[in-house]
Amino acid sequence: MDEKRKVVIIAGQLVVGGAERQLYLWLANLDRTKFVPTVITLHPGHEDYWENPIEELGIPLFRVPQKRLRWMRLIEIYKIIRPFKPDLIHAWHLFSSPYAGIAAKVMSCPSLGSHRDSYNIFKKSGLLGILAMKLTDAMLVNSNTTAERLRTAYPGRSDRIYSVQNAVLDDFLDRSQARKQLTNDFNLDPQKIWIGSMGRLDPKKRFDLLLEAFSRIENESFQLILIGDGPQKGKLVDLSVELGIAKKVCFTGEIPEASRLIKAFDVFTFTSFDEGLPNVILEAGAAGIPIITWDLPFYREVVWQDRLLVTPGDVETFASTLTSLLADPQTVSEISFLTRQKIINSFNLEHYIKNMTSLYDSLLTKESPSNRSIT
Repeated sequence: MDEKRKVVIIAGQLVVGGAERQLYLWLANLDRTKFVPTVITLHPGHEDYWENPIEELGIPLFRVPQKRLRWMRLIEIYKIIRPFKPDLIHAWHLFSSPYAGIAAKVMSCPSLGSHRDSYNIFKKSGLLGILAMKLTDAMLVNSNTTAERLRTAYPGRSDRIYSVQNAVLDDFLDRSQARKQLTNDFNLDPQKIWIGSMGRLDPKKRFDLLLEAFSRIENESFQLILIGDGPQKGKLVDLSVELGIAKKVCFTGEIPEASRLIKAFDVFTFTSFDEGLPNVILEAGAAGIPIITWDLPFYREVVWQDRLLVTPGDVETFASTLTSLLADPQTVSEISFLTRQKIINSFNLEHYIKNMTSLYDSLLTKESPSNRSIT
C-alpha cells in the first residue's frame, strides 16, 4: 500500500482494562505513514482512563453517548465517519461490532469486529454475537482457543476469523520499588510473602474461590493482595471476614497501570473460569512471577507447567500447590526464568504490531492470509 489508509476504530469503552491497553499500544505504535486512525468511544462522560492518552498521541477522539434508541446512536456514528471517508472500520469490542458492520456497509468499506473474551462469553452474548458475525466482514479475537471454537461454530466464516494474541511490555518497576510503593500506600508488611492477584472484582473472576483457597493456608507469613475494584468488592470483603482471613487480605481498589507493580508479588494467582487471553497472566509471566491458575485451554496458551495448573474449582489443591511451590525457592527461580523467556519471546510488542498490521493489510487489499491465526 503506497497511500495512507484511513481507519476508524469504534471502542465500546476506554476504561482501565486489558483490552483498552492493547488498543493504546496499537495506536501508539502503528505505522502512521500507512494508517491514519480516528477513534470513537461509546462510553463518554465517565472520564475513562485511556481517553486522554489517546488524544495525546494526536489521534482524533470522538465521543458518542448512549441514546434512547440504538439507531439514533448509529446516526451519530455515521455523521462522524462520513467526512472521514474511512478505508476500514474496526470495532475494538464485541458491543461495538454491529455498529461498525452497519456503518461500513453504508460507507462501502470493509469492517472488522472484535471479541476479547472467551467463546462461552461470546455464546452468552446471544443476538449481539450473532449480529457481530453477520454484519462484519471479519472477526478478530486475542485467543487461539476462542478462535478455534468460533471457527467450529461458524464454519462458513472460518477463513475470516483471525487470532492476534496480546502484547506485553517489559516496563515493570523493580521488586524493591514495587514493594515499597505498596507498603507505603497500604501499610503492608514487606517481610511477609505476598500472594497477588488483580482484575475487576465481579462474579466472573471467582475471587471468592481464591479467598477460600487462601483460608486453607495456615502459614501466618502469607499476605493476599487483591488489586482492582468492582461490584463484588463488598461481598468479597465480607467473605474474608467470614473466613477469618480479613487481617491477611488487602483490597487495594483500582490502581491505574497496576501491572507495573506486579514484581512486588512472590506468586501470582488467578481464579477466573472463563477468559480470552488475560493480559494479567501475560504480565505476571513477563515479570518473572510464577503463576498458579486453573487447568483450562486459554491458560495453557501461556502457562505450560502442569504442576501450576489446578483442576478448576479445587480450592484444596490450589492452596496446597501454592504452599508447596513457595516452599521450594529453587523451583520458583527456574519457573520464573523459563516463563519470562517464553512470554517475552512470544508475546512481545514487535510481534503484536506486525500481526495487527498484517491483518489490516489483508482486509484493505481484500486478501485473506493463509494462516488464520496471525503469528
